[in-house]
Amino acid sequence: MKKKFFIVFALVLAAAAGLATAALAQGHGRFGHHKGWMLQRMTRELNLTEAQQAQIKSILQTEHARIQPLKQQLRQNQQAQGAPTTGAFDEAQARAFAGKQAQIMSDLIVEKQRTKSQIYAVLTPDQRAKAQQLMQEREQRRLQRMQKHSQQPTQVTPSQ
Repeated sequence: MKKKFFIVFALVLAAAAGLATAALAQGHGRFGHHKGWMLQRMTRELNLTEAQQAQIKSILQTEHARIQPLKQQLRQNQQAQGAPTTGAFDEAQARAFAGKQAQIMSDLIVEKQRTKSQIYAVLTPDQRAKAQQLMQEREQRRLQRMQKHSQQPTQVTPSQ
């Protein structure tokens, strides 16, 4: 039972990592944000001063330099795993792939949190409160979209 669970878990993790890699490769997703757009929105929503804008721009540039190699590792690992398969399942290989992807994703999440912390340090208490409010509103909208999509019936097409 445990073995079956871990196999399924490894496959799900590999699929999730593949989707994340595709999103990152296109420059979208959690770690592929566009620095200029993000700074413009923060400036507008939080009323940043020019000094704050300069500090945050520097933080985002540093983040970009730190995450680019991680994004490249993620893509390379995914490409290596995407090689044609023989149809035989190799659990050790699947676990190694899943472990590599998980470590890289973990490193990306740590970098994102580091950047977020550095940006918050630049903000005033009022701006931090406003940023928290905006993030909560965004999360609410995301949850509503997920709920809406989960309620829509899926159309099943016969396979040929």
